[in-house]
Amino acid sequence: MSATAGREPWRTDLLLVCAVLLAAHALPLLVHRDLWVQDEARYGEILREMLGSGRWLVPHLNGHPYPDKPPVYFWMVAGVAHWVQPVELAFRIFTVFSTALATLGTWLLGRTLAGRAAGLWAALVYLTVLVSLVVGQIARMDMLLAAAAVFAWLALLRLREGGGGGAALAFWLCSALALAVKGPIALAFTLLPALVWLPLDGGREALRRLRPLTGIAGLALGVLGWIGAVLLAGEGDYLRTIWHEQLVGRAVNSWSHKEPVWFYAALLPLLLLPWTGPACTGARALWRERPAGTRFLALSAALPLLAISLVSGKLFIYVQPLVPALAVIAGIGCARLAQAERLGALQFALPPLYALLLALGIAFGTHDQLADDWRGHAIALAALGLAGFALWLPRARPRRWLAGTVALGAACGWLLFAALLPLVDPLFSARALGTAIARVAPQPREVAIVHSTRGILNLYAGRLLTEVDREDARAWWQAHPQGVLVIQAAHLKYVFDDAAVPASCKVNDTHRVELKAYHVIADC
Repeated sequence: MSATAGREPWRTDLLLVCAVLLAAHALPLLVHRDLWVQDEARYGEILREMLGSGRWLVPHLNGHPYPDKPPVYFWMVAGVAHWVQPVELAFRIFTVFSTALATLGTWLLGRTLAGRAAGLWAALVYLTVLVSLVVGQIARMDMLLAAAAVFAWLALLRLREGGGGGAALAFWLCSALALAVKGPIALAFTLLPALVWLPLDGGREALRRLRPLTGIAGLALGVLGWIGAVLLAGEGDYLRTIWHEQLVGRAVNSWSHKEPVWFYAALLPLLLLPWTGPACTGARALWRERPAGTRFLALSAALPLLAISLVSGKLFIYVQPLVPALAVIAGIGCARLAQAERLGALQFALPPLYALLLALGIAFGTHDQLADDWRGHAIALAALGLAGFALWLPRARPRRWLAGTVALGAACGWLLFAALLPLVDPLFSARALGTAIARVAPQPREVAIVHSTRGILNLYAGRLLTEVDREDARAWWQAHPQGVLVIQAAHLKYVFDDAAVPASCKVNDTHRVELKAYHVIADC
């Protein structure tokens, strides 16, 4: 066999993976959408203020230091925004790029641990699993963290096989990227599995090749260098806020997204749809057969899951860095199922159930929030058709069923993030409200926003806003008769005795954002 022929299988696999990446993740970029409240709008405003002020060391939100995330993610998106406009597209392109990196790492991880078939299926699972479809279309750094984590794991495997300084350096660079993108919790996905797995599987020699003391010292020096630069820039309060609110506060008693310890374990079966069945098959195969790499996969998934479960604040998107390991487990299950004679009834039922639930959710949302827009119901019918397609797939031909499930997952992603986007975008975008603020209150007219999450309206208003607690709203309104008040309808009672905007107000624009009514009030 020629060398060219020997390369054909991986080229074929890579082309297939790229085709699914294009269909499920890249093509939805053709459909414009705004940055949505809460997180996306905040991140867009942080980038706007960073570019406008030139303050790159410390992210700022509505003029205040923003301690929730390190600045590196925003630097990277700024690099994309230099070449790509509008900023919404820059954020989404960077997320798709991160998805491509994480998928490549998942493919290589599956091939390394379980062979060609498992690697291919792992990559396809990663692209079409529900949690990746969602995280792969929003402006967040979790997909980049997943990419950093999986390449750190690949470096660990190379190190275990006898790799030297290059593998160790690659691991520490990936760990540094993860830390710089997400903060200290990122080390739960890279350093924690390394310190547990290497001694168990390779002994002291493997751990020695990792050079843990040198690597940890390098990470610490990088962090200390950044801290020193922040202190020299006069932003010491920012560091104290990070310690009290983020590292300690969010870990022990979070002020938001507080969930019980079992939250992620209960949610994972839903997030892994439509591949929950193959993931269970792969987990059973690993448990019974104990092939090489079993302990690595188990620790790479279980240890970070335990770590983030112990943190008080939780969101489903925080599991994304675990998905490469879970996708490899599912890929092993797919490879086993491809050789089977027939699928089990439960295995077969999960994909059509997934599409059916999607159809019901779209139909209910169309009725409840979209005034029974016929386009929403048409999309629900298309999802229902996908459920019928999944039922049509033959149980007795598992390979065809697996290929059909890939197509189902990609089609569901298209329905959610392309077909449905134009209908849902006005519900979660602050563009109309921000534009109204900019029109009514050109600089330097003062604008106050009452009891609302910081930064969610600034991007499309194109300016900083004065933040006022609802208890202080009346006093601010009385002290600034020429000002503009932005207030939710539910909080009008804190300003006006009858909880209604006076008829004398010449400006009273009303907009709905995130299912809440906001008033822009002026000239009363």
